[in-house]
Amino acid sequence: MNGRERRLRRIFKRETERSLVIAVDHGMALGPMTGIVDLGKTVGDLDATGKVDAWLITKGMYTYSFAPAGDPGVILRASGGATIAGPELTREGLTSSVEEALQLGVDAVATSAFLNSPYEHETLVNMAQLATECRRWDVPLLGVMGLGKTNEEKKKDPRFMALGARVGAEHGADIIKTYYTETDFDKVVAGCPVPVMIAGGPRCDTDLDTLRMIHGALQAGARGIVMGRNVWQSAHPAALLAAVHGLIHANLSVNEAAELLEHERQR
Repeated sequence: MNGRERRLRRIFKRETERSLVIAVDHGMALGPMTGIVDLGKTVGDLDATGKVDAWLITKGMYTYSFAPAGDPGVILRASGGATIAGPELTREGLTSSVEEALQLGVDAVATSAFLNSPYEHETLVNMAQLATECRRWDVPLLGVMGLGKTNEEKKKDPRFMALGARVGAEHGADIIKTYYTETDFDKVVAGCPVPVMIAGGPRCDTDLDTLRMIHGALQAGARGIVMGRNVWQSAHPAALLAAVHGLIHANLSVNEAAELLEHERQR
């Protein structure tokens, strides 16, 4: 056991080696979105379910809006500096350090890299440099593999997602967050030597679509999901969270998870 392994156990459940991470870092670029306007309430409501393994959150919101009743894992978003009001959303730089993460008492840090964007080089170098700092202190690094604005089709291409996952690991990430592809996602996982988790992505049309996406990813070898708006913008966030938790940690089928979702909705 070392510091890195101990911190990873705060994120991944020992029994299943999987994780359900709720991302609430969207406000750093998108502002007070529906579902996270009152972030403290969102955290409190979802934490009360006992189904969240870890949170992905910025240092500002961690300091001022994060007061869970339990003791979940925390991944600190360590990159940012661009918003939808600016000229280029992919122009992220490092906004925190491992030293600050340790001072805050979190379990891991996260940074983005944007492939096929004007800032691919800068964001990958930032990831590599943060990985070096993480190695020094045994702090895990989540590599958030993003794309430029004009790459919607590439999100569906497993070859490109496999490239991104491998590149993130090559630059030092200990966990990869990437987009799910409906075909050949097992090849994305196979080419990456570190745990792969899927991004919740844009809002799914229905909660059932969310369950199908997560189940497909798990069947292909993903180690869980980092989900945001698909849960806290759901009409029934606590019920959906219970169903997702069942998929990840109880190996429920899609039908079983859908039944659990409906049961929880009616409580």
